Amino acid sequence: MVAGHQPIVLILSKIITDLDIVEIIDGNNFDFRIVVQKVGYIYQKIGQDLELRFGWFSLGPYSKSLQNLYSAIATTIEGIRRGDIDPSMELDSDTQMAIKNVIEFLEEFRSRVGTLDPKSLEVLASLIMVCSDIYPKPVDPVEELLKKKKNLSREFVKNVWRFLVDKDICG
Repeated sequence: MVAGHQPIVLILSKIITDLDIVEIIDGNNFDFRIVVQKVGYIYQKIGQDLELRFGWFSLGPYSKSLQNLYSAIATTIEGIRRGDIDPSMELDSDTQMAIKNVIEFLEEFRSRVGTLDPKSLEVLASLIMVCSDIYPKPVDPVEELLKKKKNLSREFVKNVWRFLVDKDICG
């Protein structure tokens, strides 16, 4: 590991850069913060354990630890885009494989639901949390999420749910 880059910063920066999820790369931008939080949660659920603690907040899974990394992630993304930083030189092969798997998962999600943006990531991460990290487990995670987030499209949430069931993440 090269000094100065925490693995979690490199991991999330690589995924966000490769998927080109958010236009404004700025630790103070609200959409950027949502993307960091949701990608962090999704990576921890289907990639590797980042030893982050996530709780439920108004926009779904949220880790206070990640809020301290927004600026470092934004700076690292800019470095990756310029070619100054190459995460593959600093991350072990297991981590690189986990990143690849998460990127493929999110690309498949984008293909299936038609978008990959802060709102769709919010729905995806929130449904994963509702079906796997909330106790007691709700009988109907789609309805549970729609109760918590009244502004969501029922059809979109159902589409995301079907994706998660098909991927054996929820069900």
